[in-house]
Amino acid sequence: MPDRLRARIAWFAGALGILILGSGLLLDSVTQWRLHLLAGLWLISLPARRLIGQRGATAHRSLRGLMLMAVLGFSAIGLQLARNQVTRSEATLRAVAALAQPVATEQPQPVFPETDPAERTSLGSGRTFPVVINAGARGRILDRNGVVLAETIDGRRTNPALGHLIGFQSRLYGTTGLEARFDAQLSGVATLSPTAILEARLLGSSVEQFPADLTLTLDTRLQEAAQQALGERAGAVVLLDVPTGAILAMVTYPRFDPNQLVLPEPATQADVDRVQAAWAELNARSDAPLLNRATQGRYPPGSVIKTLTAAAALDSGTLADPLAPVTCPNLLPTEAGAPPVRNAVDNLFRRTGDPSDLVRVYAFSCNTAFAQIGLSLGADRFLEYARRFGLQTADTRSGPPDLRDIPAEVGTIANEASFLQRPAALADTAFGQGQALVTPLDMAQLAASIANEGRLMRPYLVAEARAGERVIYQAQPETLRQVVSPETSQRMLSIMRTSVEIGYAQPIALPGVSIGAKTGTAETPRGIPHSWIIAVAPVEQPRYAIAVIVEYGGEGSRSALPVARQVLATALGVTP
Repeated sequence: MPDRLRARIAWFAGALGILILGSGLLLDSVTQWRLHLLAGLWLISLPARRLIGQRGATAHRSLRGLMLMAVLGFSAIGLQLARNQVTRSEATLRAVAALAQPVATEQPQPVFPETDPAERTSLGSGRTFPVVINAGARGRILDRNGVVLAETIDGRRTNPALGHLIGFQSRLYGTTGLEARFDAQLSGVATLSPTAILEARLLGSSVEQFPADLTLTLDTRLQEAAQQALGERAGAVVLLDVPTGAILAMVTYPRFDPNQLVLPEPATQADVDRVQAAWAELNARSDAPLLNRATQGRYPPGSVIKTLTAAAALDSGTLADPLAPVTCPNLLPTEAGAPPVRNAVDNLFRRTGDPSDLVRVYAFSCNTAFAQIGLSLGADRFLEYARRFGLQTADTRSGPPDLRDIPAEVGTIANEASFLQRPAALADTAFGQGQALVTPLDMAQLAASIANEGRLMRPYLVAEARAGERVIYQAQPETLRQVVSPETSQRMLSIMRTSVEIGYAQPIALPGVSIGAKTGTAETPRGIPHSWIIAVAPVEQPRYAIAVIVEYGGEGSRSALPVARQVLATALGVTP
């Protein structure tokens, strides 16, 4: 055997011996293991580095050097994991045994017992690595004015009224809402440098995390006003800041208390049984209390979608101006074999005039007029504007929803684009029936984009995350797209204001404030319609956009309108 080969084998064997010695099989010291790991990998790399330095061009040597560093890094990770499989095996077994251990009847025993931080694994409580100094700490969640919405008190997060937004952390059922989306900031992981995280994971060292506080865009005063106005009726309220897209209030009912799903630490079998019973009860309820209706509830839009149809007709030039002649017949045939479109009120033309115009058929919500407008637009153009406003077809939905902070659904104008090619289907969709399914957030965005010179803004719920004086996350208003022209926006605002001055939305009027609104009555299989309204205020310089739905609430002016009026009165600081 050549001397050079013999030397290399001896060199490699010595390095391997150092790694085996420090692996924990013969010694337990973490410090000694680190020294052995570094020394062993350094010795193994010497022959390779010498060989790289002697051969190839400079660029090739640099590339090989990077590859060597990557191989050594993965080797270090693998060796660290292998070492922990041996040295932490007893701690892992204890954690698993604790999960399966029956509880004595006389003295309750912890199901998830407190363990030494060095023994925590993903099967017990907490992460394996990094081991943190302040593992139990978690940042607060505040409203835009600094009011505390959620904080940890005795291991529990407070404010059950915001469970759909803030969410919960459950060792049985995972993490939801803002607690999940911003877990890195709330737990403090986001405050750690990549170097500190890598060192902790490779070497098992302790690092200190600094939990960040989340500041939301919510205004507690407006949130409480919306909760009070909606009351205990199934539905949702969404209030947006028009210029930025910030969510000022978001309310859904029924609600649930997230604290009932959180296990204390340590937890007894009785605690586990209680949480499991609460979870089973929530899932068994027919009113779906876990559903955030504001962002995930999908409903037929009813007449509020006429706002989209009107804006599309004006912006595309299908209607020359808001005073262009439009008729409002009692019935409108669309295609052979399909039932004709009819109005909710017979002889509605007596209110709108005959012929009428877009302003008046919008104010009095003439179905047959908007069916005609939809047919004039045509399927392709109508679908184009629906997509501009954020409504897709169910078969082509792609990409995440506009709202990224909490789970949300994307509204659809039809199941398939081909559905709108049928005249009857296009006519129905244009006045709010058909296959369209939208969320209250979708409709609030529709109103806000009309009020914002035709710009659709991305809605957002979290304004910033701050750890002490350090801002680690900062939201910025983001324009998604120009939906309609500023001129169309101004025309639509005038039409919506007239709807309040003379039309079905008249009861939403507030003293000293100009409001634009559209009510909606959405048919349902139960025969009792959903009650809708969208509104913007003040019309001259829009600041607020609101959408309200009350499930099975009847006409829009009956149930949804009073809710929106009360919330806008609070926001505008006027007495209803």
